[in-house]
Amino acid sequence: MTKRSWCAAALALVLASSAGVTTASAAVATTPDAASHSSTAKPQRDRPDLNGLRIKAVDGPAIYLVLDGRRHWIPNPGTYDNLFRDWNGVVSVLDIGNITEGGALSDGAFLGKSPDRPEVYLFSNGVKRWITSPAAMDKYYFAWNRIQNLPYEAVNSIPNGPSIS
Repeated sequence: MTKRSWCAAALALVLASSAGVTTASAAVATTPDAASHSSTAKPQRDRPDLNGLRIKAVDGPAIYLVLDGRRHWIPNPGTYDNLFRDWNGVVSVLDIGNITEGGALSDGAFLGKSPDRPEVYLFSNGVKRWITSPAAMDKYYFAWNRIQNLPYEAVNSIPNGPSIS
């Protein structure tokens, strides 16, 4: 495969994932309302102390990643498998509705990097987010063996989002 076709394929994947933002966001609205899992409705708030956790409601199947202090819905098992080492360590939370909803990760979100650069990124919702260190990779339980190599031009052409640390 030529460098140009690699770039085109990588961009198509990112564009498809950003096109899925509307679909994924709409799907969040169709998942069970997480706020109903709490007996007393409290206002939602950011929880940066929970960053890196994968959480779910005690009585619900939806799994979320806490990132930027907000819960982000992981839309399907394929997306989950693209990002995380395994299914161990998902925490059941009684008051999940009290954690601010941060929108969904895009369907097909993935980890990627340029083979000639050390920086690893989370590609989701049309942006790349730099994972700042091996400690951050471990904190978020991201899978080292699932990092996809992309041409430098493809990685460089995707807008930057906030860093993950």
